[in-house]
Amino acid sequence: MLLFAPDLWWLGVLLCSLGFVDARKRIRSAMPEHGNIQIQEGETWLLITDTTLVVQGEVASARRYASWLVISVKTDSGTKRVAFLASAMDEASWSHFNRIVLASH
Repeated sequence: MLLFAPDLWWLGVLLCSLGFVDARKRIRSAMPEHGNIQIQEGETWLLITDTTLVVQGEVASARRYASWLVISVKTDSGTKRVAFLASAMDEASWSHFNRIVLASH
């Protein structure tokens, strides 16, 4: 953008800022800050309770990206995505959680 219209540098700054704010909002809505995770292995049923986020349902899909685990949960109101970071749990809990969720799909 700076190559084509150098006088519009402020538009680039504005668009980058809006993108950052939007990404931050989406991450906060998908990632619980703290809470409890209950998981049932057989049917891969998941319950996540947090002060702002309560998700309960069957795990539809799960994908792992480096230190991220993104889970899609089928709830009564539709599909909800929840994301977790490896640094949020101790190593044994992280490994166990990944093993259960990823083995089902």
